Amino acid sequence: MNRILILSFLISTSAFAQNDPYTFSITGAEDTVIYLANYYGEKLYYADTARTNSNGEFSFKAIEKKNEGKYAIVAPGPKYFEIVIADGENISMKTDTSDLTGMMEVMESENNKIMYDYVQFLSEKKKEREALVAEMEEKEGDEKASDKIKKRYKSLNDEVLTYQKDVIAKNPHKFAAHEIRMSIDPEVPEELKADRENGYFWYKNHYFDHIDLEDERIVRTPIYHSKLVTFLNKTVIQTADTLIPTIDKLINELDPVSEVFKYTVHYITYNFETTKIMGLDEVFVHMVDTYYKTGLATWMDEEKLKTIIEKADGKRGTLLGKTAPNLVLADTTGQNWISTHRDIKSDYLVLYFYDPDCGHCKKETPKLVEFYNEYKEEDLAIYAVSSDHTEKWNKFIKKNEMNFYNVAIPEKAYESAEYATNLITSGKTTFQSLKYTETFDIVSTPKILILDKDRVILAKDIGVEQIGDFLERFKKAELEKESEESN
Repeated sequence: MNRILILSFLISTSAFAQNDPYTFSITGAEDTVIYLANYYGEKLYYADTARTNSNGEFSFKAIEKKNEGKYAIVAPGPKYFEIVIADGENISMKTDTSDLTGMMEVMESENNKIMYDYVQFLSEKKKEREALVAEMEEKEGDEKASDKIKKRYKSLNDEVLTYQKDVIAKNPHKFAAHEIRMSIDPEVPEELKADRENGYFWYKNHYFDHIDLEDERIVRTPIYHSKLVTFLNKTVIQTADTLIPTIDKLINELDPVSEVFKYTVHYITYNFETTKIMGLDEVFVHMVDTYYKTGLATWMDEEKLKTIIEKADGKRGTLLGKTAPNLVLADTTGQNWISTHRDIKSDYLVLYFYDPDCGHCKKETPKLVEFYNEYKEEDLAIYAVSSDHTEKWNKFIKKNEMNFYNVAIPEKAYESAEYATNLITSGKTTFQSLKYTETFDIVSTPKILILDKDRVILAKDIGVEQIGDFLERFKKAELEKESEESN
């Protein structure tokens, strides 16, 4: 039940009324409170509440057309069953708390009859599939028997697809049939199935063919959300250069004032704001620049809009392929200011931001030292930036034998604004350097960036144990690129 977010302040309890358009009866749920919850994407939100009578009967008033979609009736437990509220239908259903879905009887509502017939059909086919899987395991090693089981398995899948297409054909104007259609992946033409590359591009370009992007109701069913998640994170090649034009193409097909536009833009932005895949934060920055800064995200209040723009701007300077900002900080003497661009000439430079008190940093730093001792002959340097500038920092360096560039902001720069200003105006350092946590988007430590000889960012936010492997793969790719160019 973790799908449900309680918004109790938005709802009030109503009693059973036979003239309400949505009436229900649940045996085993007498004299209790029942909730009506609506889907928005994958999550359920409480929309209304009712109290059952002594017979377990309850009702809800009509939902506005603009809010039609997939809903859920939530009983104590909590337990829930789904319903379709669409096409202006009245609904009459009854069930039992012992098995809300299995005991369901739909007396009125074509949409819900379609949905529950489909649920029952899939339940039966699931049992058949499980039996085939068990039989396959039992016949493991018997090639002849396995081939027969695979044919039966394919036949089972074909049977499901035939059922789906039949329901869609017979109910072209029913939302429940539209939902079934939404769940079906587009089928690559036979002539392209053997052509892996062109087959893939056809599938990607036709991915949303079975979804009516003009139908506002699709955001109120979990199917569109599920399809969108799969498209963004599995179907499309996970590089910013591929994702950005693909995403823009999808969004350009949407009405900018529609709920589908709002949901799609919001989810895509959130998806890449929170991504763990290196380099895909560029998609987040693009989304903010294209749809938020331009005023298209009309649903955002000023404060939230300001926050998300600031977050994108904070990431802008450390996107992959960009030249890293010059970082100029002082060594342990507090007198020598070392510039990553001017003073370090290595082909590769690892920026390592850490805190001597950070538990994870204490584990990762010895690994970094070990890595450096192994790779330092390969024209590589490490620029280790400590958030601590006290004697604790010096002890940490000595304890871990950190024989690379060790820098920090001197204590005096924290104590005196005048001193910090003089450091900048005298050219010893820069404002960006003194604000390096913002400049390099450091929200936790340790944080690692790998720069090339031109101080272009090659990698970031990786573990110490990944640095060596990344550099080896990068060098190999560069050599292959040079070889291709020379030929």
